[in-house]
Amino acid sequence: MKPRWRAKSSAAPRPPGLRGCEGRGTRHNRGVTQLTVGRVGPTEAEALERLLDADPVHNVYLRSELRLLGTAAPWWCVSDGGELRAAVLAGPLTVPCVPDPDDAPRLADATRTHPPPHLLVGPREAVLALHRCNEHRRPAREVRDPQPVMEIDRRRLRVLPPAPLRRATRRDVDALSVAAAMMHREEMSRDTAPPDASAWRTRMTQLVDRGWSWAWIEHGEVVFKAELSAWTPDVVQVQGVFTAPSQRGRGVATAGMTALCSMLLDAVPLVTLYLNGFNEAALRVYRRVGFEQRGEYATVMY
Repeated sequence: MKPRWRAKSSAAPRPPGLRGCEGRGTRHNRGVTQLTVGRVGPTEAEALERLLDADPVHNVYLRSELRLLGTAAPWWCVSDGGELRAAVLAGPLTVPCVPDPDDAPRLADATRTHPPPHLLVGPREAVLALHRCNEHRRPAREVRDPQPVMEIDRRRLRVLPPAPLRRATRRDVDALSVAAAMMHREEMSRDTAPPDASAWRTRMTQLVDRGWSWAWIEHGEVVFKAELSAWTPDVVQVQGVFTAPSQRGRGVATAGMTALCSMLLDAVPLVTLYLNGFNEAALRVYRRVGFEQRGEYATVMY
């Protein structure tokens, strides 16, 4: 296969299959390496997978999306001619993988062709580096920093009596949608345009159909619920953890999370999640279950 472009530098030619727009040269001790930025295509899929697999926990969402959507999604990357150095999945929710923050300006320039994101979420240093590149054009409405990333394996999981948590079905979608909207109001109190009821139903139906939703329901109302935002063979990411206000302070959240993690750890070796640093009540619950902090995320809301 012929390369689809040619780098204008004295560096060694790029191997076939890595493409992108012309980038800026970066000087190293051994000469000049041509850095290029461009859309990720099918021939870069393996290189993108290698980049993301270098940190399977912090990149779990991106790894899951690559499995689900492939390279048809709006992926952008920085390449040094041999391997990918950084990548971002652009869209209303933009999620970066930028191990070296110096690569953030190149990705920020490239993704300005997309409509601006509503949320920028991911590993703390990568998110803040991308935000700094754009904040003079689009100030943030809110920055949530830091957000602890927690993880648990079977060895650390607390043993509790079983809770009546089960995988959700379509019969639960109405109750789950009400709980999700309530949680959104609590978590995103400054959101000026929350999704409408039909959007909640669509989203919850999608998660239920994937098998990514669990619920503890009594008398037709949600006592506790949680969903997944990512699934890979070695780690999953939990989202949407909610306990009904009337049930808080009674051990329901601890029992529900323990039951959920027990079921998930039958399928994968590691469960992870992230939360707002100011949510001390949730942090206490996760620590009681057995979670330990692995790192930090940040979220920028526009």
